[in-house]
Amino acid sequence: MAKKKVKVCKKCSGFNVTKLDEVMKEKHYKVGCIGKCSKKYPKLAGKVYGYIDGDFEVCDTKKEFLAKIAKLS
Repeated sequence: MAKKKVKVCKKCSGFNVTKLDEVMKEKHYKVGCIGKCSKKYPKLAGKVYGYIDGDFEVCDTKKEFLAKIAKLS
């Protein structure tokens, strides 16, 4: 199985992860725990974050985060 290019948490990543369908195919992303809950990492509160191509990325807006994802295509 190919490695997922994007991994986000539907509870903690800071945006509605169903919007990923608009940017990429489901086979390229995974939704689940990423081990970066904003409760444990208060600096992440109010941010949009997840793993993109293996790197942990933190953005101020959903638009910025989705733009980084779009660069993968």
